[in-house]
Amino acid sequence: MVKPAEPDTGFFEFNGLSSDILATLQREEDLRGERFAWIFHWALYGLVVVFLLVVHFYQKSPVGTWGLGLITIALALNGFVSRRILERRPTPWLRYVYTLVDLTFLTLYNALDTYYNSTLTPVTTATLLLYPIILFLAALQNDRRLIVLATLYCVLAMNILFTVAYPLFDPRIAPKLVCGNIECQVYRTGYILLFGGLLLIFPSTLSRLLNKQKLLFEQNMEQFALAHHDTLTGLANRRLFIRFMEKVLPLARRHKHQFAILYMDLDGFKAVNDTKGHDAGDQILQEVASRLLTVVRDSDLVARFGGDEFVVIAQRIEGREGAQVLAGRILSALHAPFLIQSDQIQLGASIGIALYPDDAEDGEQLIQLADDALYLVKKNGKNSSAFPEPPSVFQ
Repeated sequence: MVKPAEPDTGFFEFNGLSSDILATLQREEDLRGERFAWIFHWALYGLVVVFLLVVHFYQKSPVGTWGLGLITIALALNGFVSRRILERRPTPWLRYVYTLVDLTFLTLYNALDTYYNSTLTPVTTATLLLYPIILFLAALQNDRRLIVLATLYCVLAMNILFTVAYPLFDPRIAPKLVCGNIECQVYRTGYILLFGGLLLIFPSTLSRLLNKQKLLFEQNMEQFALAHHDTLTGLANRRLFIRFMEKVLPLARRHKHQFAILYMDLDGFKAVNDTKGHDAGDQILQEVASRLLTVVRDSDLVARFGGDEFVVIAQRIEGREGAQVLAGRILSALHAPFLIQSDQIQLGASIGIALYPDDAEDGEQLIQLADDALYLVKKNGKNSSAFPEPPSVFQ
């Protein structure tokens, strides 16, 4: 039994995705995460600037002045990476820089607030709520190592600030605060560690989703190949040939290029198929497909329309002379003997050629004219090629 050939899907792209679909999906997800972080930081830094302006001008606190200096550095960083983000250039280091800058600047601000305003800042300030937000942004980068490092850095920064400020707590106020003792600081630390641990689920969840998306993509590609390729030879079928020509036509029209349709069938194939059997005939068809693919260029397309009929669309052909040269190469390739069941079998081919735009400017009409020229060759001796006009000229 002849094994069907694998479909050749190399000539077309599926939404621009490469063959390594999982790596492509991962890269797209990384770029999407970097862009989201970039946009979110513009919004976050904008809110922080408004807050610091209030602290600086309304509260007259030096913390606002220092904070504006820190946020200027952060804004400069976001502006510096803008071009890379907009050009969709992968920036793996950016996620680490963002997290380091965010956590460091937040801790420095809290330290300044502790020094200038209140020693109770490490346990009472609302900015403590920003630590989980920064961890969440790190989790969106789909990087487990980043999540771990950010969580540990967050815990270290919070506890260093608490350790420095705790001996300076106001003894009249601190005992009255639920959050003003060491036990509560342990709870806060545990909360951050637990939150960071839960965020580690993000990368594995995203990985599972991407793998499922990869599987769906491959299934769609397989269905596409089965629907648009000949199962025996792996060549394009009529449906894919028409789709390909629909793309070639406007390009040829726009750039004023010529292309040729070469419609062929095998001379003597039916007799071999009847005497040697269908398996032998299938082997011949597969070998014909293989030889045709070695003759044409990568920009051309070979299709099997059914039976022993094959069609080639040759782009950027150099007029009738170029089409005749290609037809001659095909005839030479198919004239070589086929070794089937230890027997050498000699076949030929008849080829009808239609040239765009000389013979027609419509795709279906070009195919029909090439088919008509094929039957002219059959009628006038076979194993040759011809154009629709003039019908008496054979090569």
